[in-house]
Amino acid sequence: MILLKSFPAQVNLSAITQVLWQHKVPHRVRFINDEQQLWLQDANQYGVAEELLAQLVQGQSQPQPQPQSRESPEDPASASPTKSSLAFMAYPRVWLRTTPITLTVVLVTLLVAVLSQLGQHLQAVAWFSFFPFVFEVQAYMVTGFEHLWQQPWRLISPMLLHFGWLHMVFNLLWWWELGRRIERQSGLVLVTLLLLTSVSGNVAQAWQVASLFGGLSGVIYGLLGYIWVMDRFNAPRYHLPQNILIFMLLWLLLGISGLFSALGFGAMANLAHIGGLLSGVGWGFLHTLKYQLQSNKS
Repeated sequence: MILLKSFPAQVNLSAITQVLWQHKVPHRVRFINDEQQLWLQDANQYGVAEELLAQLVQGQSQPQPQPQSRESPEDPASASPTKSSLAFMAYPRVWLRTTPITLTVVLVTLLVAVLSQLGQHLQAVAWFSFFPFVFEVQAYMVTGFEHLWQQPWRLISPMLLHFGWLHMVFNLLWWWELGRRIERQSGLVLVTLLLLTSVSGNVAQAWQVASLFGGLSGVIYGLLGYIWVMDRFNAPRYHLPQNILIFMLLWLLLGISGLFSALGFGAMANLAHIGGLLSGVGWGFLHTLKYQLQSNKS
């Protein structure tokens, strides 16, 4: 990699990164101390990127500073205690500006966890479960798929349910890691993947067995599959470390093997993981085909 240019931490680089991706120039933005550094994946494209940047400046498209704290939110530890506090307070503003969709899903998931008491409050769980519940003398679950015509939100809402702190924290950490990578390139792509992988994962799990299930795992595997395809068959843009991919696939195989159930950790929604993964991979190949067709036309 080669450094193209450094910018102040408060500068919005979205216009620059959008133009670079449009011209198929792989790059990455790194926050170091009080500045943002724009690095190119291929040193041979330095001249092209420099010319594109110059054209942006000449066309008065150079990003303008956003009103926020002068301190870089990426390195609060290097500042004084007062400055560190200001930098820490700047984090939510930065997240809301750069990754609002990812942050919203995290907050809604936490809210549902509180309302449902992590699966203990069955009446609240029933609002989000794939299969509805009927509460009479004894609560029971209504099986089948007919209810989805009147309650289509149940195709998606199970992703917000979690049944333990460890379950939720594990999923949210991976959602935060993968979701931000995609949203920084395209919020529309992230929303599409969120809906597509959630529906496919939930339907796959419900088709296997009528049971109470939930979690973001199917979506996470969908994002993982999409990122892998896009970086493997196109100019890399998400730069997901290979060891993360290997770890998550091993985790999936261990779940399918039944090891976790045998050790007393509970059953995993393996079909939801597989359904989400396959839909994410499929969407990645569709995007790859689209980019190839556009490249051939040009």
